Amino acid sequence: MTPKLAWTELEPLLKQLRLLADDLKERFPDEGDFFPRFADLADEVREVANDDCIEDASIRITDILIGLGYVPEEHRQH
Repeated sequence: MTPKLAWTELEPLLKQLRLLADDLKERFPDEGDFFPRFADLADEVREVANDDCIEDASIRITDILIGLGYVPEEHRQH
């Protein structure tokens, strides 16, 4: 079983995911190519998030997609 991480341990993974997302967008600008790759990375982050921070992690992941222009701003959850 994968150990679950608290927010202080999860936040650096989300920052790394943001950097990886920038790289993926540059390499795979087409949504059809980008999304499967990003989803795999985002799922890895969600998988290690503990129950107390899974929702916040999902919000941050959506924020990454909004920032990259793949998801409309109105989908922002906060």
